[in-house]
Amino acid sequence: MKGLIAGAALAALMTAASPVDAQQHYPERPIRLIVGQSPGSAADGVARLLAAEMGKYLGQSVVVENQAGAGGTIAAASVAQMKPDGYTLMMGIASQLSLGPHLFKKAAYDPFKDFTYIAPAADVVMVLTASDKSGVTDLATLVRKAKAAPGRMTYASSGVGSASQLSVEMLSERAGISLLHVPYKGTAPAVTSVIANETDLLSNVVGAVYGPARSGKLVPIVVFADKRSALLPDVPTSSEQGYELPKIAGWVGLVGPAGLPAEIAVKLADALHRAQQDPKVQAFYDAQGLILWQGNAAEFLSRARTDSDVWGKLIREKGIVAE
Repeated sequence: MKGLIAGAALAALMTAASPVDAQQHYPERPIRLIVGQSPGSAADGVARLLAAEMGKYLGQSVVVENQAGAGGTIAAASVAQMKPDGYTLMMGIASQLSLGPHLFKKAAYDPFKDFTYIAPAADVVMVLTASDKSGVTDLATLVRKAKAAPGRMTYASSGVGSASQLSVEMLSERAGISLLHVPYKGTAPAVTSVIANETDLLSNVVGAVYGPARSGKLVPIVVFADKRSALLPDVPTSSEQGYELPKIAGWVGLVGPAGLPAEIAVKLADALHRAQQDPKVQAFYDAQGLILWQGNAAEFLSRARTDSDVWGKLIREKGIVAE
């Protein structure tokens, strides 16, 4: 009898210790990294480069899986329901976590209760460009023309509720102007519409408009950031042109399901920070106009909450609902 009791006690002890043991030996198999955007997107590019480098430091492959749709909210809802063991993660973006629940009424997750924020990866810089036939070369000209013909000037965006739309809506509110929104399904057709003079303006990530801007097909008029872009050093920021705007809700960062053990989160954050130092990653960031963001989990979560508050308010006031 004593032997049975001792055996049962030992088994119970081993069972109780196994989660801790698993954390200490993590990872023991490949890790899935979900991306809620299509292949070829900036977030996808960041995820794939970082995943390859992180795998070297973790000793296991980090495999990227694209689950695009509904602004990334489908992928986010899926990851939120996964076991918090560190084997299913998401390279999230602001539109999924800070903006998604405001834009998509059926978003099946709470961005702050259902996820563990591990570490940020990159900050996104947006630039407002104009058609070369619009006559707009700076914010002062844009505001003057827009006030002379309210609702007549048009701006393209990469979709309803995108940072491409929200950045212009915030500028319009602060400048007291009215612009007509023309949403497209993706960045490429939006860029094409402005180049073809079908629309007047477009706000998008620097990497998406750099080529047309450099060739003169688009006229960059303002950078939505704290400082000028290294790719477009001659383009002033909004504050330099007299308009103080909140930081654009555009970033990329690593998250996991809620309840992810701290030891695993620390290992992942360390691998991410080390991966960010790779020259290939740095070169990609530079080419896309992205800013290296090597913050900690607390900073990452704080930024996500602030963006949710600031941009969620704008979304409600403007009545913006994503398709």
